Amino acid sequence: MIIPSGRVCSAAGVMLCAMLTMATPVGTQTADDAVWKAFLAWLQQAPPLAGPVEAIKRFEQSVVGGGAAPSEANRQVAVVRRLMAERSDWWPLLFDKVYASDRPSFSENPSALLVEAVEGRAPGRALDVAMGQGRNVLFLAQRGWSVTGFDVSEKGLAVARANASKAGVTVRALKSTIEEFDYGTAQWDLVALIYVPASAHEGQAMATLARALKPGGLLVIESFASDRNAPQRRPVDIDPAGLKAALSGFEILRFDDGEARSEWEPQPARLCRVIARKR
Repeated sequence: MIIPSGRVCSAAGVMLCAMLTMATPVGTQTADDAVWKAFLAWLQQAPPLAGPVEAIKRFEQSVVGGGAAPSEANRQVAVVRRLMAERSDWWPLLFDKVYASDRPSFSENPSALLVEAVEGRAPGRALDVAMGQGRNVLFLAQRGWSVTGFDVSEKGLAVARANASKAGVTVRALKSTIEEFDYGTAQWDLVALIYVPASAHEGQAMATLARALKPGGLLVIESFASDRNAPQRRPVDIDPAGLKAALSGFEILRFDDGEARSEWEPQPARLCRVIARKR
């Protein structure tokens, strides 16, 4: 198909252009919703993706390929980045693509922080929040822990179950959102939140986790970090000051806030790493 400028459009680009053209913005929210709808449609038909950074880059390329000027593509990407922090309907779509990829942009080894946290500790019941492909549940199960993990990605859960079967260990791998999962009361000796949506450890969520842990239970948290009011915060960013305040009912065994090499999109970045024990 040829657009008026004479540029050849990809099928995905044509779809994006059509969706945005058909929208009739009457305000910023309507225009933003049109961009978001186009992004979700693009995700549904996208090939496997290495990670969120590649997803954003390829979406922008598709918008330009559909005939949009670079400035318009930049505007749409800015909208997508902002709404990623506010909405959750994109998580299953994106991470099904990521966990189907044979070139993931995350470490497939267990979290070094988690390995440190359980060193010398007797196995018990552990929960891995937003477990992905299960690198951490597999590690814990191989060391005698009774492990439950959940995620919104069917692709990730399938990989986790297959790897557990191959390793000869048992894990409970459930499909659930952070908001819908039943954490229970005094259920867990360890809860791990490794590069998960901020909603898992902000506000009322921390009270839920504290209630779910047994006395003496460990909370292990690692992710990218930024101050709450920082521009362009990622959906997985920890606000270190807010997290520290929320841990008032815990004994903090380790609290790092500084630059280190991340386990997602490996690069030097500001990270927050926490090991805390419920009093």
